Amino acid sequence: MNSLKQSSDSSPDFEALMTAIRPRLRAFLLSLTGSEAAAEDLTQDTSVVLWEKRDKYDPEGDFRAWAFRIGFFQVQNYRRKLARQQNRELPGDDLFEEIADQVTERHGSDDEDLRRHAAMITCLGKLKEDHRDLVLNRYQEERSLAHLASDEGINRNAMAQKLFRLKRTLLTCVEKQLSMGNRDKSL
Repeated sequence: MNSLKQSSDSSPDFEALMTAIRPRLRAFLLSLTGSEAAAEDLTQDTSVVLWEKRDKYDPEGDFRAWAFRIGFFQVQNYRRKLARQQNRELPGDDLFEEIADQVTERHGSDDEDLRRHAAMITCLGKLKEDHRDLVLNRYQEERSLAHLASDEGINRNAMAQKLFRLKRTLLTCVEKQLSMGNRDKSL
């Protein structure tokens, strides 16, 4: 029986569910936002919503899935608010939902995978927008080097070099993020 499938009839049981899910919920939200501060704020917001909706939770259901879904809606609201504040569009909701689904599936993985994934999302968020788009087009959309080079008006070898540098930058950033996380754990 899943330890997160317990009765929510009493507040202490529901509090235990919330306490148990908090680290994974925060990692999930960090994966979706790429921001430590936003993930912490959204974890708090999601916890409040979970508490307010505790009477609607089905004790036979998967608490983690329910909590993540509410967290996902909180991130969508955050993204809309951010887009309004910055007076710009953020990546489409279809792409965002696909990423969220993949992240949700990954949160059944071990903690090292979660940390690496969160670090990668954080590092992608640190890239300039055109560089992030280039990486996502190449590796998520699986567009060819020739196609990307043509779009940017450079030759294929120059595009390969540009992508190599971006991958090296991401690798360095991910390693730095992971080492910072390890230092935080040792404190």
